[in-house]
Amino acid sequence: MSYKQTIYNCFRRHGLTEAAALGFLGNWQCESGNEPYRLQGDFSPYRTMSKAYVQNVMNGSVSKAQFCDGRVGKFLAQWTYPTRQAALWDFWKASGKPIDDAEMQTEFAISELQKDYKALYEFLKNTNDVFTATSRICREYERPAVNNIDARFADANSIKYEIDLNAWDKDDPDPAPQPEPAPSHKLVLRTIDKNCKGFDEIWLLQALLLNRGYEVPVDGVWTDSLTDAVKDFQEYAFPNNKKEWDGIVGDGTWTKLMERGG
Repeated sequence: MSYKQTIYNCFRRHGLTEAAALGFLGNWQCESGNEPYRLQGDFSPYRTMSKAYVQNVMNGSVSKAQFCDGRVGKFLAQWTYPTRQAALWDFWKASGKPIDDAEMQTEFAISELQKDYKALYEFLKNTNDVFTATSRICREYERPAVNNIDARFADANSIKYEIDLNAWDKDDPDPAPQPEPAPSHKLVLRTIDKNCKGFDEIWLLQALLLNRGYEVPVDGVWTDSLTDAVKDFQEYAFPNNKKEWDGIVGDGTWTKLMERGG
C-alpha cells in the first residue's frame, strides 16, 4: 500500500471527510511529497540524508533535544516548531512504531487537530469542499512561509486519481506501507572529498556533522568550511592518528560519524 493510501485511509477512519483527507494529501505533497521520512531540504534522488537521519533517530544516535532543535522541518507535515517536534517525539515513543511510520504520523496530526485546532477539526469532519479544506489546512495548520494554495489544491485533485477513495472502510486491516526500493537505503557510502560534486553523500555528511554540533549548511555543496569541519571532526575522532586528518571522508570517518552519541 502506498503512503498516500495509508494517510487517506487513516484520516477517513478518524472521521475526516473525503474532501478533508484529500486536502491534507495536497498540502503534504507540497510539504514532503507525502514521504514520512523526508527532511526539509533533502532533494537527493533517494533521500539519502533523510533515511540516514531516521536510522540515527531509531538507533538512539539522535537525542530528543537534538530532534527538537526547530531548525529543519521533519516528515509528512514538515513539523518545525520545537514544541511540535517534541510532541511528535513523545507521540512516536508512546506508539511503539518506527518514527517514519506514515500512519503514526497521521494519527499525530489528528491528535494535534483534536487538541489545538478544534474549529478546523470540526470543519474537516463535515466539509465536502476540497478547495476550502486545502486552503484552511494550509493557512491554519501548516502555516507555510508562502500560502501556495493553488498548487496544493492541484495536488489534492491529482491524488484522488492515484488512490482508492473507498478503501478506507474495508474490514481488513491495512498492511504496512512499503517504501520504494532504493539502493542508497542500504547506506553503501562512497569516499568523498572537496573534489566531489553532486554526490548524495555530501548531504549525509553535512547532516551528520550538523547533528554533532558543527555549524554547516545542509545543501549538498562542498565548501572550504565543510573541509575544515571534516578535519576538525577527524582530529577529535582520531586523536592519535594525524594521517586521518586529511578532509577525506572514507570508511573510517563514516564509521565514526555514524557512531551513537557525540
